[in-house]
Amino acid sequence: MDSKLLLAIATLTGTIIGFGVFSIPYVMFKIGFLPGIFYLLILTAITILLHLIYGEIILRTKAICRLPGYAKNYLGEAGGSFASISTFISVPFTLICYIIAGGEFLSNILNGPIFICSLLVWIILSLGLILGITPISKIELSISLLMLLIIGVIFLVSLPKINSENFSGFSPENFFLPYGVILFALAGAPAIPTLRYILRGREKDLKKAIIIGTLIPAFFYAIFSFAVIGVSGNQTSEEAISGLVGKLGNNIILLGLLFGLMAILTSFLTFGIYLRDVLILDFKMKKTLATVLVMAISLVGVFLNKEYLILLIGFIGVIMGAFEDVILLLISRKAEVKFDRNPEWKINIPDPVVWLFCLVFIGGLIYEILFFLKK
Repeated sequence: MDSKLLLAIATLTGTIIGFGVFSIPYVMFKIGFLPGIFYLLILTAITILLHLIYGEIILRTKAICRLPGYAKNYLGEAGGSFASISTFISVPFTLICYIIAGGEFLSNILNGPIFICSLLVWIILSLGLILGITPISKIELSISLLMLLIIGVIFLVSLPKINSENFSGFSPENFFLPYGVILFALAGAPAIPTLRYILRGREKDLKKAIIIGTLIPAFFYAIFSFAVIGVSGNQTSEEAISGLVGKLGNNIILLGLLFGLMAILTSFLTFGIYLRDVLILDFKMKKTLATVLVMAISLVGVFLNKEYLILLIGFIGVIMGAFEDVILLLISRKAEVKFDRNPEWKINIPDPVVWLFCLVFIGGLIYEILFFLKK
């Protein structure tokens, strides 16, 4: 596998593996491990399809833009406005979540004050935003490989301490709980335009990069959840790591915290650069002002705590699914007949499947809003 394709795969993998990985064991345990794996398989297949759809839309369009720009181009002003609202809800909240979680992880590593650690994380990530795409993509390759190695080590160390009884059971009352969390954990669409940039001149390889780059995180989510649930059982915590305290030793816990910090680093930078590019390409904002605005938005996370983090993650995941993914599906219908560039590959989806996906995403949104309001 050549370096450009490997870099593209690592960029998508690094984007997808974020804080969401630590929430998956908790929601899987709540519903039952095997039903949780079923959820992961189905949503991974759907996510790959949606990532490929976004890739095809990008390849059908000569103009360089992001989701709001594509929506405006193919769906008109109303579609562009709808996509903009969705983007400016989901991405800023995602960045805020990463700052909150990053501060928590760094605080546990350094045993320091949450506020100071959150501020330090924000400063480091803000510097990454200033660096831009090319240096970050090269950094992500190394960090992604290191993250996968750490998950592998945690899995191997956990094996002797796994209790098979922790994998039994099914809780139908929690049936919809994993939906938004797993969607959030698999979200990688903001990286797709970057993948095309990395593979420019070799756009046919974009399909392979999307499929492999989405499958790798899903596989490691499964083995990470297997290890955490197998060891922690009913002590499986919302952020996975604290439930392992006293079971795997301090060195493994520290390794897990370090993994969390790296996962947040790679995901934040891709989402942050994506939001900055939306402001620059779709709203014609100056690069400096756009960068400062993204930094200011993410700074909010320094002043918040983790109390409602898992609820917020689930809510964001469903917002992405209900709004952004529905928009992608609608754009794909229009782009099949209204395009100014022949794509290197095509994804043919029957209309009934498109409308079924739309109904599923909207249904998930309604449920998540009701669940969120109850909390």
